[in-house]
Amino acid sequence: MTSQRPHPQRATRTSLNQRAASRQVDGIPEISGITTRLRDAHSLPDTLAAGFEAFEAVRQLARGCEDAVPGLFAAFMTAADAAIDGRDAITIAPALPPDRRGGAGVSMPQASVPVEEMADAMAGLSAVLTDRLSRAAAIAATGADRAACTEAAQAAGRICHLMARDDHDRRPW
Repeated sequence: MTSQRPHPQRATRTSLNQRAASRQVDGIPEISGITTRLRDAHSLPDTLAAGFEAFEAVRQLARGCEDAVPGLFAAFMTAADAAIDGRDAITIAPALPPDRRGGAGVSMPQASVPVEEMADAMAGLSAVLTDRLSRAAAIAATGADRAACTEAAQAAGRICHLMARDDHDRRPW
């Protein structure tokens, strides 16, 4: 199995996030919809609700992919665990309305959708999550909301780091 972390001279975390955010997620329409809701969220409660839904979608996709490429089992399991961490951080944010703590999640795409495309979708969504939650942390009115957004943004960053590819990535997908 190749290393899940890119070589420091190849790309920085920022450039990985930028590349992941620019990847197309059209092959998984539900992810495209969640990404749009996250980008269009104009309030902290809306951002948190969309973030919760996004983390749940990443968790479901990662769990669904964990057996697809045996050499990447650990990467998908770690991404799913980070999604749980992010979702749980959002759950304790006071600004998250109680009725917004759910989400339909995603169904697994057709078998014809390559694992690479699903990983790209998870990376792209996680890059947007990192950005939106970091911004939300900066404007949150309470310390508890700031802490929840910061912790969730860090979890999203871990997912992006695991799933994003740089130009020299040698992963077997």
